[in-house]
Amino acid sequence: MDLATIANVATALTVITGVGFGLVEAQRSRRARQERAALTAVQTILTREWMKSMMVVQSIPDGSSASAIEADARVLDAAHAVGVTLEGLGYSVYARVVPLHVVADLVGGTVRLAWRKLRPYIEEERRRGGSQKTFEWFQWLATQLELHSPGKTNLQMGAHEAYRDWRP
Repeated sequence: MDLATIANVATALTVITGVGFGLVEAQRSRRARQERAALTAVQTILTREWMKSMMVVQSIPDGSSASAIEADARVLDAAHAVGVTLEGLGYSVYARVVPLHVVADLVGGTVRLAWRKLRPYIEEERRRGGSQKTFEWFQWLATQLELHSPGKTNLQMGAHEAYRDWRP
C-alpha cells in the first residue's frame, strides 16, 4: 500500500467518525431540548394560579352554558387562565417543542376535562366574535390527545393505579 492510499483511508475514516459523532450529538441535543421543554411545561402548569384555576374549571358542571360561566367572575377568570395556558401548550406541541407524549403523561386528562367543561363557552365566544381563532390551539391539543395518545391513564384510572408496578 502506498502513502496516498493510506492517507485516503485515514481521511475517509476521519470523515466517517466525524459524521457518526455529529449524528450522536444531534440526537443528544434533540433529547436535551425535549427534556428542557418538558421541564418548562411542568413549571408553567404547576403554578399556584394554574392549580387554583384548574380546580375551579373542574367544578364547572358538564354542559354549562357560556352565560353560566360568564355569570361568575371567578369562574370566567379561571376559564381564561386555563385556556391561555393550554393555548400556549397546544402550540408548543404543534411546533414540536414539547412532545405530545409528555403532555399526555403530564396533563392529558386535565386537557380533555378542561375542553369538555369550557367547550360551550369557547364555541359561544367564537360565534360572537365571528372567528374560529379563540383558543384554537387548546382545542387542537385536546383533539390530538384523543386521536394519538390514549395512554394508560384516563378519567377512570389515574397514574397511581396504571403505573403501580413501576420500578426505578
